[in-house]
Amino acid sequence: MRRAILAVRYGPLDGTKVILAPGESVRVGRKRGDLLISSDIKLSGAHFELSWDGSRCLLRDTMSTSGTYLGGLRVKGESDVENGAWIRAGDTEFMVHFEAATPPPTDDDAYLDDAEPDEVEPLAALWLEQNREPRQRATEARSASIAAARRTLAAVQGNLYAVLDASRTDRILVLLREAVETYRSLYEGIQGESMEHVAPHLVELPRGSQLLDRLLDEGYGRRWGIFIETPRPFKDLRRHLRRFLMTADADTRKKYYFRFYDPGVLRSFLPTATPKQRSELFADITAFFMEAEEGDLLRASGEPA
Repeated sequence: MRRAILAVRYGPLDGTKVILAPGESVRVGRKRGDLLISSDIKLSGAHFELSWDGSRCLLRDTMSTSGTYLGGLRVKGESDVENGAWIRAGDTEFMVHFEAATPPPTDDDAYLDDAEPDEVEPLAALWLEQNREPRQRATEARSASIAAARRTLAAVQGNLYAVLDASRTDRILVLLREAVETYRSLYEGIQGESMEHVAPHLVELPRGSQLLDRLLDEGYGRRWGIFIETPRPFKDLRRHLRRFLMTADADTRKKYYFRFYDPGVLRSFLPTATPKQRSELFADITAFFMEAEEGDLLRASGEPA
């Protein structure tokens, strides 16, 4: 059952998501509707309605004064909305996505896994001879690591989050936008908007999260990010993590980005951190989880080893 997602991208309620199951709709306005944006004075009392039937998404302007714009064009009556579409109403901008609508990139060499040497070109046959067994072993090892990581994260008792590095691949933002889970960049304001594609993003992963499965299946072992177990709510954790985005050199006081959300960086930092540094980073965080080079999922708690 695929859902539709209406997300506020720019405006007073930036980051707000409305999730529509098939057969549901949402009305947006300043005074009347399901999503009220009272501080946007350019919105009409009832501005537009978005509906979703499981396969088709429709946008209807509800007699607004300033108009509703879909992809830059004013909506007259009713318009079909596609995955990834932009909507502007008043001074607020929205994006519409359909849950898990974009399939993962295909592996161009996958067809070779089951091919016989006489079924492919000579160069491909040579590649098969040299690479098939190592490729199969690597695939099996990765699948085993993913299964073990999934079991470990499923056993987490507190709130589970991930911090994902969007600079690793465009696929990360695609997955986040097409997910019902809450996420936000750790960067704020203009910096957050202009650097969204390279920023670290905090995402909440409630129990049973389908996004968690997609992140593990597609990103595990590729240094997409880290996982965090903590009793802290989303806003508190985001505020805490933002304190560590920059660090200063002890001698020169020159500031640098601290990429703690890179599993390789976090693996190197934690064993060398002072008790004070470790205490400040963990605070109310129960544990960090990060990939090891060998594929295991490492767990680091606030207590020094």
